[in-house]
Amino acid sequence: MKRMTVPALLVLIGIFGFSVAQPILAAETPPASETAGERYITIDFENVDIRVFIKYISELTGKNFIIDKTVQGNVTIVSPTRISESDAYRVFESVLEVNGFTTVKAGAVTKILPSSEARSKNVDTVIGESAEPEDRMVTQLIPLKYSSPEEVKKILTPLVSKTSVIVAHTDSGMLILTDTLANIQRLLAIIEAIDVEYFQEDIAVIPLEHASAASVTKVITGIYQQGGARKDAQQASPVKVVPYERINALVVVASTADIERVKSVVAMLDKEAERGEGNIHVYPLQNATAAELIKVLTDLPEKQEGGGESAAKAPAISKDVKISADIETNSLVITAPKEEYLVLEDVIRKLDIPRRMVYLEALILEVDTDKTFNVGVQWIGGGVFDDGTGQLVTGFSGNTDPPYNLIGGIDGTDPSLPNGFSLGVLKQGIQIGGVTFPNIAAVLNAYKSDGSINIISTPQILTTDNKKAEISVGENVPYITSQNTTAANQDYTQYEYKDVSTKLTITPHINQADTLRLEIQTEVIKIKGGDQADQFRPTTFKRTADTTVILNDTDTVVIGGIIGQDLGESVYGIPLLSDIPLLGHLFKTTSETNVRTNMFIFITPHIIRNPADLSAVTLRKEDEMSPEGKQLIEKSRQVINPAHSMSLNDQGFEKMQKNNYPQAKEYFLKALENDPGNPFAMLNLGVVYEREGNTAEAIRMYQAVIATGTAKVAVIASDAGHNGKPLLQIARENIEKLLEGSKSRQ
Repeated sequence: MKRMTVPALLVLIGIFGFSVAQPILAAETPPASETAGERYITIDFENVDIRVFIKYISELTGKNFIIDKTVQGNVTIVSPTRISESDAYRVFESVLEVNGFTTVKAGAVTKILPSSEARSKNVDTVIGESAEPEDRMVTQLIPLKYSSPEEVKKILTPLVSKTSVIVAHTDSGMLILTDTLANIQRLLAIIEAIDVEYFQEDIAVIPLEHASAASVTKVITGIYQQGGARKDAQQASPVKVVPYERINALVVVASTADIERVKSVVAMLDKEAERGEGNIHVYPLQNATAAELIKVLTDLPEKQEGGGESAAKAPAISKDVKISADIETNSLVITAPKEEYLVLEDVIRKLDIPRRMVYLEALILEVDTDKTFNVGVQWIGGGVFDDGTGQLVTGFSGNTDPPYNLIGGIDGTDPSLPNGFSLGVLKQGIQIGGVTFPNIAAVLNAYKSDGSINIISTPQILTTDNKKAEISVGENVPYITSQNTTAANQDYTQYEYKDVSTKLTITPHINQADTLRLEIQTEVIKIKGGDQADQFRPTTFKRTADTTVILNDTDTVVIGGIIGQDLGESVYGIPLLSDIPLLGHLFKTTSETNVRTNMFIFITPHIIRNPADLSAVTLRKEDEMSPEGKQLIEKSRQVINPAHSMSLNDQGFEKMQKNNYPQAKEYFLKALENDPGNPFAMLNLGVVYEREGNTAEAIRMYQAVIATGTAKVAVIASDAGHNGKPLLQIARENIEKLLEGSKSRQ
């Protein structure tokens, strides 16, 4: 192909209308900096079409170019000094690179295409050191000696252009980089600086004796993440620590120097913790419930940071204190420094106290309004008890009347009570119609056969202080909700069951003076009387009482005047004849009844302070039982209960260790009542008799232990004072000791 001369090119540029400065050939006398024998030119183009510039370089260098169709745009080149023809080609490559293009050799021609496509073309591949820096695209293979290809790739990725490609080949330990030669030269200098022997990693297994692998791993990882293990943070190598829980060891991947540093840190951490000096504390609760107490403790205000007056008034609990509840053991697990735990411990000790209980007796009965049923109560709507201790705050609601409140009577004025309503407290027995009954049970026995008095319910329940107690007695009654007839003339009826019951809810509150405040809610639902045909469409009436009273232990509160009206209808007739249509009315009569009843509620609370109070209530209730019930109690006591017997023995043993021998004796006697063959109770009771100076009974108990002949006598005693001796040996030694003492006194 005939080449175009430089003057012809200038004519072509003039035709395109571009303003191009004509290249100036070398002067006859070149400057001292120029090499003799080489031609120098000055290139100066302004806003010339890039394809024209490529044509110019082709004519200047004699190279053949294939131009991609996407190569478009204008270029401007300012060259105030002259350059050689070889440097002119490098300037040409730089101009292409700046505009997003590059050259790729393909045999005798050179392709000019976008840089983003060049990386997938047949670019030159260079291994080892590259040639002179140029702006043409090549692929450089960079073998690494010490560093990981993946790690070096992470470092170099931000330093290469978007059109470049960097690949880490881990198996060969090599980086594959496609970029311009000039940029590759710059990256090779960086790789040479970081690919040093210091980055070579070793693997070490460090066993632990006391500390856990997971906790030590967390500490060491935190140290190296913060760069605290080295003074020269710029050269710090990554340290990988993996906990191996099965053998409680650390697997460390790091440089030799870092592994030695890790070993020294592990030696300081792997020490046995001093017992009792940690920040984790377990507090077993004796009376309170862990799940409920933790709600109180977690609501304590946190310590506020900062100084000054506000900090001085801040509580001693910080936000770092953690409290959790172990439901199975009813314990609190507290994570806190010692000084803060002592504060919490004092709070817990004050809350974990034995809670008193309340035994509630109640009697709910209905009395015909025609019957004289005067209850001798002390009215307190506008005053106080005779002894100055009674107070009352109450509300009342009935069937149709709006709620009535007696709270206005506390100021000393006498409130006007609803018609027929009565409310009061009985101090000394229950007075009804001039007769004084000692308790609710006596009232029940006196009126259970009276036809004009209907005893609805006699609930009794035991509850703890501030806990709601509820008793509900009744039945589910069917109600017809819908009746339909199908196309086949089949009747279809839907029912809904509703509760018809007597419900009593009482919440007791005991203050420090043993005065009770009872929150009482009573609801009585009854079915009105009527014809049997209405059995699935019953009409009910409900009577409720909602009140709060304050009274002393064993006083009886009476709520009365809750009047209800029961309308009933009864049909009497001659069989068969009364069923004749129309004429049947001549052979039957219909009568209506209107019964008005007055409901009374008696409630007597008994404060249970200790097991003795509970036993007293139990014995009193047993005395009130029928002869048949008492016989059942006696028979149940005759049944041997070894588990309960051992429990009683253990309680007695605790009392005996505290030198409380009288109470311990009671437990041992009860244990033998439940299981007469319990050798532990026999032996311990013998010790009590020995302390009392009753030698004969003590020897009898020890002999009973020997006479049992069971395997239990070979069991080692739990008392440390016996040095782990079997029960049989202890009994024999005690007998010998008592007999020798008797001889010496004689």
